[in-house]
Amino acid sequence: MNYSIFRVLGLFLLLLINQYCAQPTQNESTTEMLEMTGSPLYTKIQGILELDPEDSTVSDFIQVSLEEVDPGFDMPELQSPVYAIFGKKWVVFGGRKGGLHNMNNDPPAFPNLMANDSIWVVDFESQKSTGVPIPIPYFYQLSGSSMLHYQEGETLYASGGYTNDGTGTVSNITSDYFFEIDVPNLIQYVLSGGANPALDQIFTKVIQDPFLQVTGGEMMVANGNFYLIGGQNYVGSYLPGNTGEYTSALRKFRLVQEGSGWGIADTLSVIDSTRLHRRDYTLAEVITPGPDSLGAVIYGGVFNKQGLGYPSPVYLNDLGSGNPEVTLDTITSQKVNFYSAAQIDAVLAFGDYRVNRVSILGGITYLTYDANSGTFIEPDIPLPFSNLISTYYTNGEDETIELVQTPPQAQMPGFLGANAIFFPLPELLYGEAASIIDLNKVFQGDPSGPVLVGYMYGGIKSPVANPMSGMQNYNTSINSKLYGVYMNLAY
Repeated sequence: MNYSIFRVLGLFLLLLINQYCAQPTQNESTTEMLEMTGSPLYTKIQGILELDPEDSTVSDFIQVSLEEVDPGFDMPELQSPVYAIFGKKWVVFGGRKGGLHNMNNDPPAFPNLMANDSIWVVDFESQKSTGVPIPIPYFYQLSGSSMLHYQEGETLYASGGYTNDGTGTVSNITSDYFFEIDVPNLIQYVLSGGANPALDQIFTKVIQDPFLQVTGGEMMVANGNFYLIGGQNYVGSYLPGNTGEYTSALRKFRLVQEGSGWGIADTLSVIDSTRLHRRDYTLAEVITPGPDSLGAVIYGGVFNKQGLGYPSPVYLNDLGSGNPEVTLDTITSQKVNFYSAAQIDAVLAFGDYRVNRVSILGGITYLTYDANSGTFIEPDIPLPFSNLISTYYTNGEDETIELVQTPPQAQMPGFLGANAIFFPLPELLYGEAASIIDLNKVFQGDPSGPVLVGYMYGGIKSPVANPMSGMQNYNTSINSKLYGVYMNLAY
């Protein structure tokens, strides 16, 4: 059954109101119940329910803010890595140790020296970070940038990425390797200084296949079906203006044993140059109403024929069945935060109803906010870095509403977020999900102030919106600060 996002959102807001206000009788309508509460949320609910899809500046009833925190120990500084969570430990590998790659290739972009050559465990209990060199047999494959990855319980899957083939001094190939990784064993390996366990106990499946040769896309796993979504196969060293070969596809496969090793089978490519010709986007993991409840939504991504991003969300459903459905949103036109960035996937639950809430923390944007007019405008130079926090309410199937926090609401603490990571607090996760926050847990009881929901780590930091604007080029860098991410009820 397909519920309207607006009806679900209203019901969830009603649930929140009922936590703090007198309980109405069962026979009263939603409007009557809202009116009799006298809650200041009433006008906010009405505004959201009646929102014009073109108006993204309506104030959200949940606000997101960031605050710098001191972990008490040094952490690796990376952007675009693979990551996993295990208790109070984070695991990161791959990615890069520098900011935005050089655009004019002078000096050459993606130098090997800036590739992350270590596997790191960040341990908040012992207050330290431990790193070991990537094992030699898999050095080039696991030091790649923008690898596709997905965590399922204690298992991490990673594939592809832009890396070096062992020749030259810069990245020059898209990897065609896939890894199944035992996260607890990987942590033990790092903490033992690379002494144990054996590599085949850590990398439990290693597969090489041209079907897997993708970078800049995203991975999803549902019911044993693996999906490589969008991205490209970049061949050779980086050249300005060369975008590589986009897959324009949703590639599906399953793992199968082949003798003493493993391979892929049951492959399927859903090719759609209109919907899936994208890379470096935000992929939101969502919960949908039907029995095949795990889905995904693509927000943003680059590059279209005009060299800009894509404003129309794309919905991916029926992933568990192995027969995926791809739907383009023809109503919503996303305005900000088009590029891969730290994101907060969350779900609102009220009885059998679900509505997903996705927040994107900065990144790179299409429109910028003009304080003088109170509207979004096109910048003089396309796709600047963003200091905006945007949120997307969606049923995960065919509807999205975009709300952007504008002044005086909280902004990003700088031009941050691109290729960064949001690490949710494990105790706030929804069911068995590795990344989706349960907002019923966040707002249980009566929170009197902002609630810590996780941390933003790494990514690219730019001193200005356009680092290559005017007569001066500004150097971007790795964001070296750790930020606590908070949610607050604004009612």
